Amino acid sequence: MSVSIQLPPILRAVSGGARVLDAEGSSIAAALSDLTKRHPALALHFFDEAGAIRHNIVFLHDGAIIRAREAAARKLKDGDEIVITNALAGG
Repeated sequence: MSVSIQLPPILRAVSGGARVLDAEGSSIAAALSDLTKRHPALALHFFDEAGAIRHNIVFLHDGAIIRAREAAARKLKDGDEIVITNALAGG
């Protein structure tokens, strides 16, 4: 199942300048894994040393905000669009 993943501006240099990349996967986590096979430099930005999705990444999918810990459970459909952004913290 093919999905589109929109990268934040800071990661576009790592992906050869692409704003949107296609990936295969039935969940957000699976799509990220597929994306890093084609663009290995992105793996450092998406995954920590243990292989988990970094907690500071937030995904936008179907109008919902999806946290890193929910990415494996979030199911995708063919043609879905995912936007990657960073979580904001404040006080």
